[in-house]
Amino acid sequence: MKKVSRLMFSALAFLTIGSTMAVSIGAVSADEVADTKAPMTNLSAENSALLAKLSVAQDKVASIDSQVSNKTVAINDAQKNIASTDKEITEVAQKIVKVQAEVQSRKTVLKEQVIALQKRAGDSVSGNVYVDFIVNSDSFSDMVSRASVVGKLNQANKEAMDAVANSESKLATLKQEQVTKKANLVNTKAQLEKDQAQLTSLKADAENEQASFQQEVDGHKTQLASLQSQLDAQTAAAVEAAKKETEKATIAPTVAPKTGSDNTPAPTVAPKTGSDNTPAPTPAKTTTVAPSGANTGSLVGNALQFIGTPYVWGGAQPGGFDCSGLVWYAAKMAGISLPRTSQKQSTVGTKVSLSELQPGDLVFWGGVGSAHHVGIYIGGGSYVHAPTEGQNVTTMSMQYYKPDFGRRL
Repeated sequence: MKKVSRLMFSALAFLTIGSTMAVSIGAVSADEVADTKAPMTNLSAENSALLAKLSVAQDKVASIDSQVSNKTVAINDAQKNIASTDKEITEVAQKIVKVQAEVQSRKTVLKEQVIALQKRAGDSVSGNVYVDFIVNSDSFSDMVSRASVVGKLNQANKEAMDAVANSESKLATLKQEQVTKKANLVNTKAQLEKDQAQLTSLKADAENEQASFQQEVDGHKTQLASLQSQLDAQTAAAVEAAKKETEKATIAPTVAPKTGSDNTPAPTVAPKTGSDNTPAPTPAKTTTVAPSGANTGSLVGNALQFIGTPYVWGGAQPGGFDCSGLVWYAAKMAGISLPRTSQKQSTVGTKVSLSELQPGDLVFWGGVGSAHHVGIYIGGGSYVHAPTEGQNVTTMSMQYYKPDFGRRL
């Protein structure tokens, strides 16, 4: 027999929130089962909706948390840029101070030059120290020489002053750019902090919503656990009733007249005579094979006795069952001879539709002769089966794991 997909049963376990959502057994009152199943079904549907909302809330919290984290990174980056800009502004300011000092130094040098020229020029003639310096020359050659000196001084001083002034202007522009950059960074940081605060508030709201959904889910789990306990009690009562039914059938007289469906001849008993006190002879022992449709009630009760037994691949004993092993063993206890594998079991008896199932019918997944899983229908839209490795014999509703067809023995 092929293994039943572990993934399929894990998904079913999730849908039922770790508990059997629907059980109904012939020995249990249909009203009791209906009264228990209805709230469980409603709670299950509500719980599924809540779980969906909880998932959305969790995704929302995760998304907001990611945005908050991104804002934090952006704020830290902005703070680093502000610090870097502050450093650049400080450095530029220091350079401006140096340039301003250089300008002042250059002015001092020019002043000293003018004073020196005045001393050499003598009395002022034109009011211009440079002109007077040239005019008061001792000779023509001295005049030419003085004119050359004045020209060189003027050119040198002009170039120096222009360079200093240009440098000061550039530094002033650079400082203003850095100041503007810092102002923009400060504004950006402030906006980021505002966004972060809003996101933090949204995250708190989302977490409260998530906590509320989780509280409702937990409350449903508690109610489901209580209802499950009630169903477990009903199941236990049904198992006990089935066992008593089986015991009654075991001790009941087995001698019966020959029927058209039984090929075993009826035992012959000699008539007792009035003059003979010898008791009537004991009928000869015969081996009885269950006819079609016999002992299916005992089949259900037998299988239910093993709820909680672990799944064992290839198992067909009370210590552990696989799906076909459970059916085979329960049938054997009821006196019904079945093949060992689900493939062969799916060919026994008469095929019935799922809408016509009766307690004791076998339910299969797959095709006739190729079934990969089997269970025993117990009524009320439920069946008992050995699911898969890692799980135990349990009951399940066809609503959650629907078989493909049934067979009536």
